[in-house]
Amino acid sequence: MSDKEYVATIKQICEFLQSDPTPDVIQGLRDSFSNLSMHLKAGPFLEVFETTISNIPFGALFSLLAAPDNKLIVSVADVTGQLLNPVTWTMIHQTFEDYIIQGLAHPHSTFSEHYGPHLWKCLEGKSDTDTTKLIKRVLVHLFNVGMAKDYLFSKDSLKVVSSLLSGNESQRFRVYDVVTAAIGRSDDIFEFLCQKGIIDAFVKEGDSDDILAVMNWHELLPILCTSKFAYDYFSLQGIFSRSLQQLHSDDAGTASAAYSLLQVSTLKLFSRMVDAQGANPAEFLAEYDIAPVLGRLILTEGSESELKSTAIRCLGAIGNNTGALEHLAAEKTALEALVDTYGRSIGYQRVEYLQTIACIFGHAPQPTNTTSQACYELYSRLAQGNFLVSVTQEIMKGFEESCVAGFAVIQKMAGHAWGVREIASSKTVVNFLLTRDSSRVKTAQQWQFSAVQAIAEAKDAQGAFDSDDYSRITRYVKEGPYYVDSTPQVALGSS
Repeated sequence: MSDKEYVATIKQICEFLQSDPTPDVIQGLRDSFSNLSMHLKAGPFLEVFETTISNIPFGALFSLLAAPDNKLIVSVADVTGQLLNPVTWTMIHQTFEDYIIQGLAHPHSTFSEHYGPHLWKCLEGKSDTDTTKLIKRVLVHLFNVGMAKDYLFSKDSLKVVSSLLSGNESQRFRVYDVVTAAIGRSDDIFEFLCQKGIIDAFVKEGDSDDILAVMNWHELLPILCTSKFAYDYFSLQGIFSRSLQQLHSDDAGTASAAYSLLQVSTLKLFSRMVDAQGANPAEFLAEYDIAPVLGRLILTEGSESELKSTAIRCLGAIGNNTGALEHLAAEKTALEALVDTYGRSIGYQRVEYLQTIACIFGHAPQPTNTTSQACYELYSRLAQGNFLVSVTQEIMKGFEESCVAGFAVIQKMAGHAWGVREIASSKTVVNFLLTRDSSRVKTAQQWQFSAVQAIAEAKDAQGAFDSDDYSRITRYVKEGPYYVDSTPQVALGSS
């Protein structure tokens, strides 16, 4: 075919595109696009490519998605696919991203299948760019609206995914981020990805010598456990048992900084797993009992240990789950360690203790009798039975973190009948809670208000407080968190 032939074909397409879509025009477009496809394949490709995109806008090609002729759609899809091959997403995404998504959603598979591989290819590269972030969001969105397996896991798309998974860490984990959205749709997709080796590739990331890669892996694992099917798969791979064994290692706390980072990340993995959709928290902790590890680390002397601080925070995260708290209360080791070391904590570590206790007390809007009793037993043993006084003393130090953590504890206590009774039984504590201090930062004032509001809204409050105190509490709530008494003062001066 001569150069003039492909130029003539392009001109003919332009003329048809400006005409009314009569049957003859549709037939003419169908034949012309078939000819243009042959010109692109025969070459010289670059010349045909440049002439085509100079005369036929991509927007015009995408507009033919609505063409009333399947054969025309197939011809246009073939041409568009050839034109997109040498074009990077960076060059076209700002203008054509909506068309790409439209193409993926098109009911004609020949058209939609052209775009999946192009989208996946855009996840290549060592560093995150605006393009990779955008494409990841687009892919996640498409999976969330149910377009995963049919459109984005085609044979050609899977080849690109396989290539990405053999590349650098950044692009591998971009794929895993997208896969997380995909498997949230159904167990069928998880099983399909297992068959294609994608889930096994993810599992192997846990054996990497790259600490940062393993930390990223720990972040994603609980999210991937979206169902019991997925959780059971990972459990059978021995992932959690190996991770727990690492925490039981004699080297814990004495090894390199990199190893310590790994230990911290592993602790956080277990704290997040109790909230994984596919895991039963009590059963998970019964099989992979992290409580003795937490107890041992919390008993570590000193306030500078990152592992100890992480163990304290993870105990709070685990205890914030009702099923997990029941296990902790029965197992006792970790909560005993918390009681034993609370009184010796100082500085910011005391704040971490209070935050953890607030998480445990606030594990549910309506705690069960079992978990509420567990919270009361913890409360009654902290600070040798004087925990509420200890909390008010921390608030009185005036530091923002101490104030917020202390008021958070009191707020969560108000969610328990015993907590309301304990607060009501101390006139000193009641007066303290109802005394405003405008010198506190607004965050602390807001948390003070939240604590008083929680007390006012507790179903047992009116019966627990005497009428004067209850009236003061309800008035405080009506006045809001930042009320300032504006009663005018009369100044007396000499004449």
